[in-house]
Amino acid sequence: DSIIEDTIVVNPKVVDRIIVDEPIVILDTVIPDTVALDTIRIAMMLPLQASATQRTVGMERFMDFYVGALIAIYEAQKAGKYIELFTYDVEKTTESLSHVLSDSVWQDVDAIIGPAYSQQVQKVTEFTERDSIWTLVPFISELPAKGTHPHVFQFNPSSQTEADVFAKYLSNLQDTVNCVVIQPKEDESVPKSIQYVHAALQEYEIPTTTTTIRDILMDSMKLALVKDKENILIFNTEKYNNLQPVLPHLFRLVGKYPITLYSRYSWQNEKILLPQIYTSVFQESLDSLDTYEEIYNEYFDVAPSSQYPRYDLLGYDLTK
Repeated sequence: DSIIEDTIVVNPKVVDRIIVDEPIVILDTVIPDTVALDTIRIAMMLPLQASATQRTVGMERFMDFYVGALIAIYEAQKAGKYIELFTYDVEKTTESLSHVLSDSVWQDVDAIIGPAYSQQVQKVTEFTERDSIWTLVPFISELPAKGTHPHVFQFNPSSQTEADVFAKYLSNLQDTVNCVVIQPKEDESVPKSIQYVHAALQEYEIPTTTTTIRDILMDSMKLALVKDKENILIFNTEKYNNLQPVLPHLFRLVGKYPITLYSRYSWQNEKILLPQIYTSVFQESLDSLDTYEEIYNEYFDVAPSSQYPRYDLLGYDLTK
């Protein structure tokens, strides 16, 4: 109903956080001349916070995802597919699912997109296993083993998978790369995702040297670098702030040594003047991107809140 800076105010009808009667976003409903006998029934469960007077910034990605999904459904309707979409605004707790799953609509649902939180996965998949309902979990990297079944799809790859893909890629360049592992602080523990990278590098026997941020600040970094190989810098951290003190020192080495930073996709907003390599499932090169943007701008008068990644494109791609 109204949009002001950092705040989206909506006035839906809410019963136990479930949106009824009034959709959050209205798209023109396209009904084909001849309605197909087979209707695709999709249930969407996302923490849209529709009843909140102020939605937190971290939650905007779910709304972006939903907007992209609506555009995919809109295109499917234009192509002659008949789709029924049931949208549930589900909180983070498992208790919020109980009332949702008691809705009679679930008896005939063909597919579920969600949930968004790992603690809800087992409860949902135990329910969907009985009727073999296709379930797409879009945001979670580590699904609990208990309760999953062959009709459950995990979109985000695990940290283990990303590390294996990275090391396997480097193994094809084994004679031309040198990985340099950098410890930011002596007392800082190594995140599990980076531990997987270490293990994968060892498994694939990738040449590796080690150094510390202190060595870089003391201009001793060159002792770990090799002039005739690509030096892949791997910081033992997921926090970009831990890199900032040493970046000027690394910039001075560019041109003297071949240097590439093993980066995180979330660092893409930062102005890092180094070549970067990272693993990611997000790609913004859609064949139909122009058409998508045209529809987006026609129906939604606000830009996507997240640039890296574009969660609206993720919602569009997965739903499509």
